[in-house]
Amino acid sequence: MLQETCDYINDNFPEYWSDINIRFELGNPYRNGSKKRIDQVNKRVNIIFEELFKPNDFIYVLIKDWGANADPMFGNTTPDYLYEILQDKAIERETFFEIDEEEDDNSNSIQVENEYQLIVLSGIVSSILYKKIFEGISHYEQGREPSIGQKVYFLSREKNILFHMYDDRGCIAYALSVPNLKILYTKYNDWIVDYWREYMDGIFKN
Repeated sequence: MLQETCDYINDNFPEYWSDINIRFELGNPYRNGSKKRIDQVNKRVNIIFEELFKPNDFIYVLIKDWGANADPMFGNTTPDYLYEILQDKAIERETFFEIDEEEDDNSNSIQVENEYQLIVLSGIVSSILYKKIFEGISHYEQGREPSIGQKVYFLSREKNILFHMYDDRGCIAYALSVPNLKILYTKYNDWIVDYWREYMDGIFKN
């Protein structure tokens, strides 16, 4: 399952990306750490997710976990929480490496190899506690627990849709064709990130 899913991602969403995408604002205008911000984040992300994926849809969940190499600024204070949520699921995992460019003390560019685990599991939407996952992600940079610091992607190969909530600021839906996301553009246009609005209009208005 893991290799097959990786092959699909590489062929269709290389580097977890597609030019056909729509990016939504989740947290603004509420201040960081406030209950109103967290409430709005979770309300919006669940509405968007449930518009894309129905309870009986079969989906894959992909998790990128850097473990001890996670963001040192925030840290993952509850690193096992995500796996506790998914403990009844059969998962496959494999270790990979990413190359980052960093600068040393002399401003010379150096390559740093970061190790991470890729975890894949699958099931119908109603069997996955996605609301708890989104809540954990919304907590990560807000000083709340339990939090989820791993990157989590939701994939439907049948619909050719990839969904990612990156943190409390926003989420992105990717697709291989415009019609698969047009309903989001129409129904939740007010939630589109203003900085990306011109790009989104160019995709969905034409």
